[in-house]
Amino acid sequence: MKKVISVIFIMFSFSVLRSQTVTEFAVIGDYGKSGTNELNVSNLVKSWNPEYVITLGDNNYESGQAATIDLNIGQYYHEFIYPYTGSYGAGDSVNRFFPSLGNHDWVTTNAQPYLDYFTLPGNERYYDFIKGNIHFFCIDSDSHEPDGRDSNSVQAQWLKAALAASASRYNIVYFHHPPYSSSSVHGSEVIMQWPFKDWGANLVMAGHDHTYERLVKDGLIYLVNGLGGKSIYAFGTPIPESVLRYNNNYGAMQVRSYHDSLVIKFITVTPSVRDYFIIQPEKKILDLTVLVEGMYDTLSASSISDTVSVYLRNSASPYDIIDSAKSKQNTSGNGILEFSNAANATSYYIVVKHRNSIETWSASGNSFLINNMSYDFTNSVSKAYGNNMVYRGTEYCIFSGDQNQDGVIDLDDVINISNDAGSFLSGYVNSDLNGDGIVELSDELLAYNNTSGFVIRIIP
Repeated sequence: MKKVISVIFIMFSFSVLRSQTVTEFAVIGDYGKSGTNELNVSNLVKSWNPEYVITLGDNNYESGQAATIDLNIGQYYHEFIYPYTGSYGAGDSVNRFFPSLGNHDWVTTNAQPYLDYFTLPGNERYYDFIKGNIHFFCIDSDSHEPDGRDSNSVQAQWLKAALAASASRYNIVYFHHPPYSSSSVHGSEVIMQWPFKDWGANLVMAGHDHTYERLVKDGLIYLVNGLGGKSIYAFGTPIPESVLRYNNNYGAMQVRSYHDSLVIKFITVTPSVRDYFIIQPEKKILDLTVLVEGMYDTLSASSISDTVSVYLRNSASPYDIIDSAKSKQNTSGNGILEFSNAANATSYYIVVKHRNSIETWSASGNSFLINNMSYDFTNSVSKAYGNNMVYRGTEYCIFSGDQNQDGVIDLDDVINISNDAGSFLSGYVNSDLNGDGIVELSDELLAYNNTSGFVIRIIP
């Protein structure tokens, strides 16, 4: 009863949050054996009307031959294939079928029937493509792959570089041999235990074992989905990574992407939902160092800890704000900020705002690499757009004195600070430029000195 309540709660909570679907697709594995089981799975898939289908290998049993490929694939999925030259009806006007190679596809020399039958991106053995907000990376995990299959292979280095360059919200890697599996037939394929998470993957899917299993390793979800129609395997002892296992019927995965999540289900032909879970995009982490002129003490080379607001703006005009976050910078001026809407491999201006300082932009656009970025304003005046910082001691700081936050340090700021000093104002207030909790002459003088320097906000 507890599990049922949990599922209902998740479904209700996310039904409230759901925005419009960005893209929807189906996933099948170890499916390519003509007969009732494959027919039932294909009918299930078509009932969803997915935008496209991806496969987790073993598309053409038993030997990947040209004589059987249309019987095993085109008979059931020709509506998704382009160009389709088989005998089971019309294909599509664009390709919506993206398979991966399995060991049975490689039985025939060079997997030639597979390569002849499909028209796919790249070298067709491994490739990538983008649909909606998802970047897919199809890998050839078979030992026959000419470019290798260990984590140092030519193929793996292609994946590492392509993941790092991806600006998509989600990165999904799929292939045939499972890195982790508790099936009693094949089990884990250790050579395929690449550092997918470190390289930027959000989800890894494989087949080979004719089971369904969800596993987690170092926070990354791995799926085994081999119940596409060939046969069903038994499970062995669960491995530590195993979270959920199912092997009682054939089925397929239905995946819907949204801006805030991937919603993934494994559904049997009955139909019955046997797994339901949600993946949210990785937060983007900015390691930021910035010092505020009035808060920084040159003698101790330390700063009053205070809060800054940071905005990420598109690096192209009109420089739209994409995301924002706040951080309390420590005495060294360092803070960590998390962003939910930013993307990797996309150029952003970093804009820093502080309660009584001049808004300061980074000198140029900067990008997150695999969810991380570092930026230090303090080590060079050229780190700020228009060199808009002041040198104090051995560090560069953003200008203090914009008490009313209008983008210029002028007489209005000096008058406001002077009035507050005359009223003996204290506490966490904008007129306290040096952060000592008291508005006094030193704050007024700091603002006055910057008025004589005509300090203003400088933006692209």
